[in-house]
Amino acid sequence: MATFAELLGTVIIVYVLHQWFMFYRTRSKYHGIAFKVPTITTSTGWLIVVSGDQLIEELRKAPSEVLCFNLVTVDQLQTEIVFGKHAHAKEFQIGVVRSALTRAFPSRFAEIRDEIVQSCNQYLPNGSDWQAFQLQANLIHIVCRTSNRLFVGLPLCREPEYLKIQEEWTIHVMIAAQLSYIFPKPLRPIAALFLNKVESMTKRVEKFLGPIITERIEKDAKYGPNWEGRPSDLISWLIDFAPPEHKNVEDITVRVMFINFAAIHTTTLILTNTLFDLAARTEYIEPLRAEMEEVIGNYGWTKEAMGRMWKFDSFMKESTRLAGVSNIAVGRKALKDFTFSNGLTIPAGYTVAAASSGVHSDPNGTNEYDPLRHQMVSLDTTYLVFGHGRHACPGRFFAVNEVKAMAAHILLNYDIKLPGDAKEVPPGRWFAGNRIPDPKAEMMFRKRKVD
Repeated sequence: MATFAELLGTVIIVYVLHQWFMFYRTRSKYHGIAFKVPTITTSTGWLIVVSGDQLIEELRKAPSEVLCFNLVTVDQLQTEIVFGKHAHAKEFQIGVVRSALTRAFPSRFAEIRDEIVQSCNQYLPNGSDWQAFQLQANLIHIVCRTSNRLFVGLPLCREPEYLKIQEEWTIHVMIAAQLSYIFPKPLRPIAALFLNKVESMTKRVEKFLGPIITERIEKDAKYGPNWEGRPSDLISWLIDFAPPEHKNVEDITVRVMFINFAAIHTTTLILTNTLFDLAARTEYIEPLRAEMEEVIGNYGWTKEAMGRMWKFDSFMKESTRLAGVSNIAVGRKALKDFTFSNGLTIPAGYTVAAASSGVHSDPNGTNEYDPLRHQMVSLDTTYLVFGHGRHACPGRFFAVNEVKAMAAHILLNYDIKLPGDAKEVPPGRWFAGNRIPDPKAEMMFRKRKVD
């Protein structure tokens, strides 16, 4: 007889595969209009999906008091269960990402570059012979270290236990959110006792961040926020933006974790998809290397140089467009009835979203691979990886430039290809409407010989 764990696993697998199948089957039938699919991730049991430029643009422009962005996150991540008392915390970290973090990137680029070099030396093969290794599993270490060089600086950005927590944090949240759906609503507070590890993980991170945060707050109180030697990093920026009631170790630590949650895995997915596409389409490697060498030769390893890699920027966007991250984007929950121009009404309480995978692989021709036609951080109704409108990902500028810097270093210092000189990217995996590259898929690396 099957155990409870086996039965639970079967239920989850059936749900995940059913959602994926239903979405694609329905999208192909109702492309260009609207449809709904059954789901357990919304309060009504249904997700309304729209496609086509007009409907997506109207969805983007809808006022927040009618179609709410935040409540979709609450439903998808089951924040009450997964985050506990932090579920309704003020999101002052968003302002930090939009302003202080984005502005700091150019002046801190030398440090970021140093961490890319050091982490690639540690996690990528450095021999002259071809060596196969699992791509995503190693890239996440590079991304985590590089991001945290800016977030928390040395030496903490190289502390193995701290990095391990940040890397596992997103995975835990997503699994816990999906598992919570299995429980009836009355039982979910009980489920939280088993699924919510936020408190324990926060305490583990506080061991590293607590003394730093305490010292900064005390010095700010004594000398003001501009004392000599005050580090310019995520901790200082969060303290600057925090309302008085949140200037404490726990709240600042949780915001550091939230930003890592948003940054590490998305950046790793973009970098992984880009490198897999380059390894499968090796004819683009030399032209892109030539662009990188020319730009870096003229502008050095700087943020300005990253902004001038237009061909590579376009390649990244095309790679991410076709690989995708999720079936849907621009999710909103209706607080009031909302009617589109075509007469479609979203009743209050229902969730509506755009069919991002339908937009990105449109059957009318945009699924043709053309890597030299985009700019990645620009958003419109044909590219929804970072969302669209005022709720688009605020960290996309940092993420894209970070990926450019890492990928440029890799291309200029390593040769890459797929095992067996394959020309097809390993198929990704779908989980509850989200796509990730196959974590076990391998790529071949060797140290590049430069004349």
